[in-house]
Amino acid sequence: MRKAFGSAVLAMGLLVIVAATWGAGPQKSNVAWQPNLQTAHKVSQKTGKPMLLVFGAEWCTFCKKLESQTLGNENLAKYINMNFVPVHIDVDAEPKVGEILEVSKLPCTIVLSPEADLLGRYEGFCQPNQFHQKLTAAQKLHREVQQTGGQR
Repeated sequence: MRKAFGSAVLAMGLLVIVAATWGAGPQKSNVAWQPNLQTAHKVSQKTGKPMLLVFGAEWCTFCKKLESQTLGNENLAKYINMNFVPVHIDVDAEPKVGEILEVSKLPCTIVLSPEADLLGRYEGFCQPNQFHQKLTAAQKLHREVQQTGGQR
């Protein structure tokens, strides 16, 4: 009886630990996230780098997977930090931004020029190499827009 009680207490303790860590925010990455969209926009205008908006939510399993497996990739994080102004947006905390940019699936990644032109929109999880390819395409479009003086 005593052994069964001890096992039950241990099991309950493990459940509490799992429950506490399951909903913990996005995994830490080496991406230099801006604190909010307004700051990201100012930095983007100042540096000329496109903004990288990554939309997610605490409850979104694939958002956490994107954060840990893709954005957690050291080489990809360096590439993002050198070429973009990244900002992570929680759609539950900031629903208006998601509504304005018509975010309907998570995770959702949107790349905007400093002038807020849409350079890329990607929904769902993808591996680091796929994510890099998508960002490279958005960066190429950004250069083309700059070369034409903003005229598409």
